[in-house]
Amino acid sequence: MYILKKLNKKYIKWIIILVLIVMIVVSYALNLGKIKDKTVDGIAQITIPFSLIVNPKNIDEDIAPKAISLNDGDMTKNKQQALNILSTINDDYHSTDELSFLSNDQEKALLKRINKKPHRYITNMTILNFGKDTHGKYVTISCNRYDDTKTIVSYRYRIYHKGDSITSAKYLNTQSNKYPPQYLLEDIDMGKAGVDQAKSFTQRLKTAIINSNLTATNANDPGNFNQISINLGLNPDKSNAGLFKLARNANSRVSNFAIVGYQISDIPRYTRVYLKQLSKDNTYYYTLTYSRNSSRFINFQKGIISTDTQNK
Repeated sequence: MYILKKLNKKYIKWIIILVLIVMIVVSYALNLGKIKDKTVDGIAQITIPFSLIVNPKNIDEDIAPKAISLNDGDMTKNKQQALNILSTINDDYHSTDELSFLSNDQEKALLKRINKKPHRYITNMTILNFGKDTHGKYVTISCNRYDDTKTIVSYRYRIYHKGDSITSAKYLNTQSNKYPPQYLLEDIDMGKAGVDQAKSFTQRLKTAIINSNLTATNANDPGNFNQISINLGLNPDKSNAGLFKLARNANSRVSNFAIVGYQISDIPRYTRVYLKQLSKDNTYYYTLTYSRNSSRFINFQKGIISTDTQNK
């Protein structure tokens, strides 16, 4: 009887262990479906980066041009400095008959063009704009050539400077008209320049393109960007083609562009901000225009738009 009791206790122990194992297995089997569902739900909640859903043809290295610094202080003072540089150039020319703001070779080349025919002469220099690019701060001036006709020929140069000191000059182009060009005027108030707002605005622009998913769906019509232009406060008729091109040539992060310059004029009373965009094979430029009359950005256009080439 004692031995039987001992065996019963042993069997009871193993039976209890077996029952527990069966309960665990059954419990796992019953909850397996729920575990799968939770796993699927967890995966579905993961946010897929924008860079993984864009057109694979646009996925490339995170290349971008070097941006310029926009921390250039009081633009009213900068404008006055540009006007002072022009005044110094004119004073030097009238007292010496020399174009001392040009290098010797540049001066010889210009005088050779002027002296090809008699009765040609330069009377003064006028200012078109001032600004900054990757080479530094500059003013753009016109050397105005007169002769025995009513036509005034404008030889245009970009004058780089540090403070009041001229460091170099670059020839831009030649235009002609009945009046000497002058697009920066002393008696027009600078107002809010807009330069310090350019970086934050381009970030808004970038976010708008990403959120639109237009690069991912390969939009093929500039009209798709009308609403984006309106949301950004831009003129859609003048901005949709520029935004379309920027989006179509963007890399996966819409980060392959940067601000590489700005230019300020009084006629029109605009500040123009220049963007450069890089792809693997090409370079693209855009102009973002800030109206100092309305104190807001109004246009985003393809190419470089500037008073450098205006002639009216």
